[in-house]
Amino acid sequence: MKHEPKKRNDFWEKRKISHSAMVTQCESNGSVTSHNTSSAFQRNNSRYGVPIDSIAVKQVYRVRSERLSNRVRITDRSLYLALFGVILMLVESEITAESIYGISKDHWISQSIRVGVLFSTIALLYHIVLYHLNDIVVRLILELVDCGADDWRVVVTTERVIQFCMEFVACAICPLPGSGQMNWTFIDPSLHKDGTGEGRAIQTRTIEVPVDIILSCFMLFRSYLFARFMVLHSKQFQDASTRTLAALNRIQVNFSFVIKTSLDQQPVLFLTSFTFIFWIIMSWMFVQCERYGFSGKNPQTILYSNSLWFIAITFMLNGYGDIVPQTNAGRCIAIFVGVIGAVISSILIAVISRNILLSQGQRNVNNFMYDSKLAREHKEAAARVLQHTWHIHKCLQGGEGGNRRLRTYQRKFLKAIHK
Repeated sequence: MKHEPKKRNDFWEKRKISHSAMVTQCESNGSVTSHNTSSAFQRNNSRYGVPIDSIAVKQVYRVRSERLSNRVRITDRSLYLALFGVILMLVESEITAESIYGISKDHWISQSIRVGVLFSTIALLYHIVLYHLNDIVVRLILELVDCGADDWRVVVTTERVIQFCMEFVACAICPLPGSGQMNWTFIDPSLHKDGTGEGRAIQTRTIEVPVDIILSCFMLFRSYLFARFMVLHSKQFQDASTRTLAALNRIQVNFSFVIKTSLDQQPVLFLTSFTFIFWIIMSWMFVQCERYGFSGKNPQTILYSNSLWFIAITFMLNGYGDIVPQTNAGRCIAIFVGVIGAVISSILIAVISRNILLSQGQRNVNNFMYDSKLAREHKEAAARVLQHTWHIHKCLQGGEGGNRRLRTYQRKFLKAIHK
């Protein structure tokens, strides 16, 4: 029995030594793994990892702070690479579609630009992998403090794997050199009647268009990185006290929280900016899907203005029939724009309704004014009752004015009581 406290102290000392070895590896390698090379790292037959002391907690949180800063830098570089690739794609699409200086899809300038897009995409994919590895390390450090977990597979959930796969696929799509041609069906907007009933037919024509049309449109899926950029650079995420308060209330500082905060603080500015940016992006996509069905005589300024007009009218859930999509992809874009327009219109109506309603302070002011007015009216009514009562008493005592004057004061008396 005398040796039992000594054994317990030796046990905890071994656990602290093993934890210090693990933290040292975190700082040196920049990552946390379950395969520690130090011989001091032992679980000691415990399924809950290693104990945490105050010094180790400070070291772990220092590593976590560095990892959070690294996540912001990785996101910034990812967004810059995504924008660089999108800009190159836009330049290549416009100069080849218009055949500026005779540049086509087989020209060496077009091939060079698409090679640049490919290299920027590879660099972007590397940063996507790096971002998720860094996030796994941050999560593992938090689990280490909470429950002593030291295995990276603890934080690699199915949802995280699915998210990584979706992001990797979305960022991997880009126009490739030598992507080739495909058949694109264009539907004429007018019905050519060869008769009545079953004789009515719709004319269609098939044109060879570059495969880059679809790849360029899908390349805009990279815009989700701007949402991540907004979250990591928001005041809610940058302020440590705000993050702590949100954690205490079990609120995650994510894209949904940041968007709701923006809608609450600056709803008009946010909705207006989103609407115009959305119109421009959808107009460009609509032009890419429809431009090869028009003759070369149509100026591109007219084509883009018509596209912007069509997107704006469809967004506001109207339709005049003057511009009609001729491709199935254009119809899908029109449906998507209509759905987003209905959602934004609902949000705008809710914001306007909330701004029209009085706030609690304004209602309190109105209630106070109403109570003051009501109290003043009660005092005036009581004063009139006493006044008419006195006049009636004078008429009954002195007989001045006769019965006619008495009836007049009696009527005023009853009116003051009922009022």
